[in-house]
Amino acid sequence: MYNPRCKDLDRDYFPSYHTTRFQDQPEPNLAVLEHFVRVTKQHGRELTEKQGISVDHLRYGEGRQLVDVFYNEKTTNQAPLFVFVHGGYWQEMDMSMSCSIVGPLVRRGYRVAVMDYNLCPQVTLEELMTQFTHFLNWIFDYTEMTKVSAVTFAGHSAGAHLLAQILMRQNVITAQRSKMVWALVFLCGVYDLRELANLESVNPKNILGLNERNIESVSPMLWEYTDVTVWNSTKIYVVAAEHDSPTFIEQSRHYADVLRKKGYKASFSLFKGYDHFDIIEETAIDDSDVSRFLRNIEIE
Repeated sequence: MYNPRCKDLDRDYFPSYHTTRFQDQPEPNLAVLEHFVRVTKQHGRELTEKQGISVDHLRYGEGRQLVDVFYNEKTTNQAPLFVFVHGGYWQEMDMSMSCSIVGPLVRRGYRVAVMDYNLCPQVTLEELMTQFTHFLNWIFDYTEMTKVSAVTFAGHSAGAHLLAQILMRQNVITAQRSKMVWALVFLCGVYDLRELANLESVNPKNILGLNERNIESVSPMLWEYTDVTVWNSTKIYVVAAEHDSPTFIEQSRHYADVLRKKGYKASFSLFKGYDHFDIIEETAIDDSDVSRFLRNIEIE
């Protein structure tokens, strides 16, 4: 167990129960989720309505396999690309709640791609991971076609889990493509699915399609990372929020250790004062701690 003191795994794998915000509400866990949905949707609307940011609506596959690419009139053709993958336990959330990160990055000269994906149970987690591999191939084709100068990827929660595949897809990520990747940012992710597989709260009626055969193949913590050298120019940031559950924090800490031991340039950071949700909400604020962190990635 990642939290040996845990007496309620369902609670430890439900990030909303660990916020310190909304404690004046009858159910803080519901209040923090409602706030997240409301605020992030507002951030998305304001990009085009108030911030003069344009968006191209693109598609990499069927269903919800969509990509929105954001830029403004100052964005150059060779601008670096920032790619964001949202969370939601592979079964919730969508692009409309995924654009908080866009404004400050576009103002700093990035082109920003926000991707969406098909959700479980419409697909199993294995199928979703295959579709995500198709997205990786699509986004690198896009970078090569548009001649962007560099790419940074970030994933939040379940999105961080999906993003981990980039380190394992040698048939997609050639040495030339990996050299384009400035950084990988894993935010509040979950990387070992063995504990949550049987939790009805997280995986009701096994909508993720997990079993003894595939549990290791969908758990980045357990993978054999053999093609490390192609990533020697890429920095990897594994981030946890102070007010996430002990299990989520320790999964991130341990995943950073796994990557470091394999030879990646990986680091772990615990963001003080944040929970699982406002670490994304505050990416919309230019001078927030999390925005400054993303800004500093450019110059390290």
